[in-house]
This record gives sequence, structure tokens and C-alpha cells, in this order.
Amino acid sequence: MQLKDFYTEPMIPLSAIRIGQRAQVQEMNVENGANQRLMAFGLVPGCEVRVTHVAPLGDPIAIKFGAQSLMVRRADAQAVMVEIV
Repeated sequence: MQLKDFYTEPMIPLSAIRIGQRAQVQEMNVENGANQRLMAFGLVPGCEVRVTHVAPLGDPIAIKFGAQSLMVRRADAQAVMVEIV
């Protein structure tokens, strides 16, 4: 048994990470139509993502992954579970 079996980083929603933080996508709620579109853009489990901007009222948030930069509604980002890298 490995140490990782005993300790895993907690997953948090993408909407909870701060500007400049990097995270790796672990799970996505594919029942959400918006998240199906995000997956079509390439945001899939295993992908590294970074929050680049947050609107003054907190919605939407700008994310960057690979060569893509997108604005995502906070409600949609809550359905994307990530692990801080």
C-alpha cells in the first residue's frame, strides 16, 4: 500500500480556487449542459486549469487551460471538481 492510499488531497469546486492558482480537473458533472460544452473545448478530467480573472461581483470567472481561455459562470464552475496542484 502506498502513502497516497492513506492521504488524498480534497477535491474542491473550480469556483473556489483563487486567481493564479493551478488545479487539475478530477470530476465533472456531465449532466450539466454547460459542462458538456466545456468538455468539447477540452476541459476534461486530468486537464490542468488556472483561474486568471474574476469579475467584480464574482461571476463569471476566467479560466485558462491548454491554449484555451474561457469565461465560465460560477454556477457551472461549481460542478467541476478540482485538486490544487
